[in-house]
Amino acid sequence: GIDYMKLRASYGQMGNDQVFYNGQLQEYAYLSTYGFGAYPINRAVATTLRETVLANPNFTWERANNLNVGLDAALLNNKIDLTLEYFLNKRDQILIQKTGSTPASSGINSLLPPVNAGKVENKGFEFSLGYNGRATKDFTFRAGINGGYAKNKIVFMDEIPGAPEYQRQEGNPIGAPLVYLSDGVFRDVAEIDANKIDYSSVTGTLLPGDMKFVDYNKDGKIDGDDRIRYDKNTTPTFNFGATLNANYKNFDLSLLFQGATGAALRVQTESGDIGNFLKYSYDNRWSIDNPSSEHPRLASRGDTYFTGGNYGNNTYFMFSKDYIRLKNIELGYALPGNLLNKIAISSARIFVNGLNVFTVSSQKVFDPEADAGNGVYYPQSRVINTGLSLTF
Repeated sequence: GIDYMKLRASYGQMGNDQVFYNGQLQEYAYLSTYGFGAYPINRAVATTLRETVLANPNFTWERANNLNVGLDAALLNNKIDLTLEYFLNKRDQILIQKTGSTPASSGINSLLPPVNAGKVENKGFEFSLGYNGRATKDFTFRAGINGGYAKNKIVFMDEIPGAPEYQRQEGNPIGAPLVYLSDGVFRDVAEIDANKIDYSSVTGTLLPGDMKFVDYNKDGKIDGDDRIRYDKNTTPTFNFGATLNANYKNFDLSLLFQGATGAALRVQTESGDIGNFLKYSYDNRWSIDNPSSEHPRLASRGDTYFTGGNYGNNTYFMFSKDYIRLKNIELGYALPGNLLNKIAISSARIFVNGLNVFTVSSQKVFDPEADAGNGVYYPQSRVINTGLSLTF
């Protein structure tokens, strides 16, 4: 039966006056700002003051509207406890600059003041489920799972009016990058000769081992219009965990699993003239002895495939951060009290534990919890401890 049940809901509106744009606090954006500049006056260069940003005397704080609906319950003589929660967060009046709808030819893009026009949305759910069990008089345990799903999207920001729908930031997560869709690698000269797509806008002469890309707009050439807005960023959309705590006579065991899905990280290292290549890239690279159709040949600092250093903006370099990890495990044994009484010790416990014991992931290049796209990230170490705790 149901031992306990509670339905709860809340709604609130909050303001945020700690608003930043391009890393700078905008608390004085209602004032005009000035800087020194050199300009020709009367046929001579003179240093004078110039207005650096136009003032916006009408801007105000950001606004957040928060809705939460939750359910708490206990079932079967409190053997099962359950929590469910749904949340919706809508933020508006976010400070942005209208650089998208203002053409660069106007010459005033750098002077545009911040305005309260941006809108974002974040929604999802959280849950936890626990079970308290007793298998025998001496064996008790508690097992639980928990998780949370959250996905944000940009509802409005000032974008270039003529941008293709598949490149717009609106409707996609904050920080979703523009990327080319990887389509494998030119394995040999025969594949290059059979290619009908024009790559001249992004690279020079095609060579075996160069990347292929999807002609997304099907105009017969690869250029900036073939980039799409990737719907993942470095923040997982779903985080989850599982716990187990068990006791049998004087023995105790605890386990913690954790994991995440829905995130991706672009790994673009400074390899070549300036540093070593990743072992993954070296082992799988296209070469004469290994004419791969999946992995490209090595390029010094990535300057082979794209002019302007944009070679890394493609899905080949987007690595999944999905993983499940045994984060912690500990096994302990409490010495019997009748033994301890003889040596004037109140309690004693021997234990062994492990941290980051093993990880299940398709990711072989870096730690799935890494957030450094340049590859400069020290992976989390596996640690094994053993010890004895005494109480006198």
